[in-house]
Amino acid sequence: MKELKKALLVVGNRLRGDDGVAPYLGDLVQMEALGWKIFYGEDVPENEFNKIRAYAPDLIVVADAMTGMNVGRVEIMNLSDDKDYMYSTHDIPMPILISYLRGFCEAVLFLGLNVDIINTLEIKEELSETAIKTAQKGLEKLKEIEKVFEEKN
Repeated sequence: MKELKKALLVVGNRLRGDDGVAPYLGDLVQMEALGWKIFYGEDVPENEFNKIRAYAPDLIVVADAMTGMNVGRVEIMNLSDDKDYMYSTHDIPMPILISYLRGFCEAVLFLGLNVDIINTLEIKEELSETAIKTAQKGLEKLKEIEKVFEEKN
């Protein structure tokens, strides 16, 4: 059985408080040594596309902070048909980013990490306790995703 090649693209600015929740998730995944290749997209995730394409993953999960929903929730979302709504705290529309990644990898998921928008507006490096717990939930969700995809293969 072929080993699943997994990529995690984390988007977020560590200098904007809870907007750094996804990069923090990337750090957690690395510390756990789960076999995911982490790509730190920061504020410009498209800069990582060539590296991701060269890695040629079977599965890509794009993780980013979300606002406007239940703070602390972690959600897998299908953004394939929604080109107008911005789920991210950044300028690039996530549905367009996801659409591009699907051009070279069929299995692309969006993992939304819900944070309080108030904690993303100022320049500060610290994550709130809620964002840290949200990242830990994100880690557990990645383990669930991995299990589902490995069972399919």
